[in-house]
Amino acid sequence: MDPMNNSLDNQTGTELVKRYETLLQDNLPCFFEEREFLRIIGFYETEEQWDRAFEAVDHALNCHGYSTDLHLKKAQLLIEGHKEALALQVLEQAAIFDPAEPGITLMKAEALCYLYRYEEALELLENLKTEADAAGLSDIYMIEALVYETQEEYERMFYALRAALQADLTNPDALEKLGLCMELSRKYKESIPLYEEVLDHDPYAYMAWYNLGHAHAYFSNYEEAIEAYEFAIAINDKYEFALRDCADLCFELKQYSKALRYYLEIAELSEPDSDLMLHIGQCYQETGQTDLARSYYQRAVQLDVFNDEAYYCAGQAYSLEEKWKQALRSYKRAIHIDYHREEYHAAIAYTYHRLGQAEDADRHYREAIELASEESNYWLEYAGVLLETNRLDEALKLLEEGSELTAETELLYCRIACLFAAGKRQEAIYWLGEALAEAFDKHRSLFEWAPALETDSQVMALIASYSTR
Repeated sequence: MDPMNNSLDNQTGTELVKRYETLLQDNLPCFFEEREFLRIIGFYETEEQWDRAFEAVDHALNCHGYSTDLHLKKAQLLIEGHKEALALQVLEQAAIFDPAEPGITLMKAEALCYLYRYEEALELLENLKTEADAAGLSDIYMIEALVYETQEEYERMFYALRAALQADLTNPDALEKLGLCMELSRKYKESIPLYEEVLDHDPYAYMAWYNLGHAHAYFSNYEEAIEAYEFAIAINDKYEFALRDCADLCFELKQYSKALRYYLEIAELSEPDSDLMLHIGQCYQETGQTDLARSYYQRAVQLDVFNDEAYYCAGQAYSLEEKWKQALRSYKRAIHIDYHREEYHAAIAYTYHRLGQAEDADRHYREAIELASEESNYWLEYAGVLLETNRLDEALKLLEEGSELTAETELLYCRIACLFAAGKRQEAIYWLGEALAEAFDKHRSLFEWAPALETDSQVMALIASYSTR
């Protein structure tokens, strides 16, 4: 549409409303043409001034009492206002003037659906199908899908929407609704050829590309998903759902530069929110731009002072630069908001360790282990700190405790490193044989705890003996 003509149309609509309101204010008769009344009502709908919309449609019907379109508009407003019984009365009146109008029956079915009179609604729709053209049939199936959605019969809803789209491949409402229904019904596999059919008909149907991306993501076809999302974005660069899903998927796949580009585009299109600022910060951090990362974490907490993840990520950014005191402040704020996040406790424990505050480090490592006792990485991290500070007896006791709660072989390799460090060589060699027999593929983790063992001939010979088994 020509922007200039569009501007003139908007101006005319505004002028109509002003004239209409002036007549009302002066208690003068309000007579406009039917299409002008529809425009006035549409203005109030857009502005969500529902009382004025109802008042305008009543004035319109006083002037054009036989207008089917105005009766349908009033019924629509009543349905949107959850007054379905009144809507049915209006539709009965409209049917007297225009009994052959299928839109009346269609809206009756919608009203009946909201009144939980599902069988009546479906019967009306079935009767309409015989004489409907393609566009009309698509509308019928849309209402049928609504009936099934209200009944939470999502599989039948999917098939109704599929029929609506096959009847009219250009129906944008069917395409949008199908994306939601695909998730509810888990009909991802059956959706893909349908979207492809739409795209064969119209390669610029951005909603079909977006839904196709969603379906591919469900099946872990991540590159195909990103490609589909990017087609949707190329066609409609202001479609925020595609931008967000594409950015989130790129982030999960560690494609941080691409994710950052899309997150920044979202920030330009919409009001900034705390989570978006957090994601942008994380992308900057992952690409080595910690100063920019921290600035976005700061913006995140300005928008939501309870965003504990933003404080935690700020702590990580400071930790990368070994600014331990600043990191500690950020981690403390995160834990103050959510005390039950094991990763927060592990991070603050390591920070206390680097600051030489062993007692505080121990306390938080214990909290992390208690919150996630099945997670081997917290046992290993704590044991590594104890090994580093030569607290070998505590490390061995900890690892023995951890082995009872998690079957991870890396705990055994860490224990072997502690045994070597404690001078218990014979015991260490015995357990090394056990560990190699159980999980040879993880033996490199031993050298993470004890790099010097790579030059120990007895250790290397034992490892070599298991490599050929």
